[in-house]
Amino acid sequence: MNIAHYNFGIEGNAQFMRAAADAQEEVMEPFFESHGWEYAPQLFESVPALKERHQPTAFGGLDIAGTFVLFIGTCFGKKVFDEIYDRTVKRPIAQYLDKFFSVFSIYDGKMLEYRDVIYFKDIDLVVVIRTLIDKNNTKAVEEDLLNGHIIAHAYVERNGKKAAIHCHVVTNGLVSSEPLLFDSLEKIKEHDKNIVKRIKRY
Repeated sequence: MNIAHYNFGIEGNAQFMRAAADAQEEVMEPFFESHGWEYAPQLFESVPALKERHQPTAFGGLDIAGTFVLFIGTCFGKKVFDEIYDRTVKRPIAQYLDKFFSVFSIYDGKMLEYRDVIYFKDIDLVVVIRTLIDKNNTKAVEEDLLNGHIIAHAYVERNGKKAAIHCHVVTNGLVSSEPLLFDSLEKIKEHDKNIVKRIKRY
């Protein structure tokens, strides 16, 4: 069995981070520890495209109160991907988010974002799947992320690697078939900021 590596990321204010960390410790960490994953933060720290300043910005022109991030390290080959996909299906994301929302409320119309960030070591490619979440769509988030991985993987099989990062965005349950292309996670934040600036200008 291929060893899949993982690490967590959380971006937000102190209240958000406490609630997210507690839910992570209670729900997500026991799952990964018991399903053959290997915790490996150093792996992701060594990838230039993944370096970023940890602060939430915006997504789709909306203010983001906080971001949940899961980093996964694996290989691209189809047999390996099928195995990782099978493991990914079993992640208790909805349970994790439900636990979080049981102690955290969103105010002022802000949103939360969930990101899956997969680093394919053999082709040096980062795939990012982004989606907005609220307390009423936690189960849908699981489906959206899985659909995102299928579409992202199929895109790379057809077209190859086009940039250091391929970013697929989920909007109202639909995953973008064409990825946005970036050199780093920091460039994604710059892209988000520019969208907000254009919206405010009008």
